[in-house]
Amino acid sequence: LAYAYEKNPAIVPICIGGDHSVGWPAFHAAYRHWERTHGRRIGLLHFDAHTDLLSERLGVRYCFATWAWHANELLGRDGRLVQVGIRASGRSQEHWEKSLNVRQIWAQEAEARGAEDMAEEIGQRFDDLGVDALYVSNDIDGTDPKWAAATGTPEPGGLHPDLVSELTRRLGRKFPLIGGDIVEVA
Repeated sequence: LAYAYEKNPAIVPICIGGDHSVGWPAFHAAYRHWERTHGRRIGLLHFDAHTDLLSERLGVRYCFATWAWHANELLGRDGRLVQVGIRASGRSQEHWEKSLNVRQIWAQEAEARGAEDMAEEIGQRFDDLGVDALYVSNDIDGTDPKWAAATGTPEPGGLHPDLVSELTRRLGRKFPLIGGDIVEVA
């Protein structure tokens, strides 16, 4: 992506495909370009069935299960990582929120609350943290397999695609989209 940014500094790359390990280099490049070079403060909206918050998995430092941990570290663990749709985790929501200072809205809560209510909360959170740009990472397994069965790790009880779209749209009106990814599509 460094080459793309060099050719067009205003580009908004959206990476499509691969496992979620591609989220890390895409987010890292967007962070370097927008936050470090252009002074934007990025919020990370992450749709997923899984937390991807391991510091390493089976001795592998960068993979599908660790990318969000690295992104959160890059952001300084300051609360700018918001995960929506989680429902398969070896740890509780409280564990992740307290130990890594992330905000998680698990799938059942997200569906009950709806996009408008979540957008208000997340928007306020990002405002309070000085966020002025948005990166969206969408692991398709965050969406219920009823609508997105073609993924490597389908998990029942996921998000409705309209909720994912509407939440992204509402937050995108407030915070300009500077990059994103759609991954785990088989």
